[in-house]
Amino acid sequence: MLYWLPRVCVLLLAGVMIGFGLVPYTAAGVAHTLLVIILGLGLLSLTLHVFPPEHH
Repeated sequence: MLYWLPRVCVLLLAGVMIGFGLVPYTAAGVAHTLLVIILGLGLLSLTLHVFPPEHH
């Protein structure tokens, strides 16, 4: 569950941004925002793959 927690938080943050209208109105602005979210999730996945969490 801990592995999915950051992804869920990022998706919730994206939902809040869209819900409150904080996403830019231009197509380029929306594309940039989604690109940043996808790159962030990719970097998180890479980090968790390189440095896996310890299993207790």
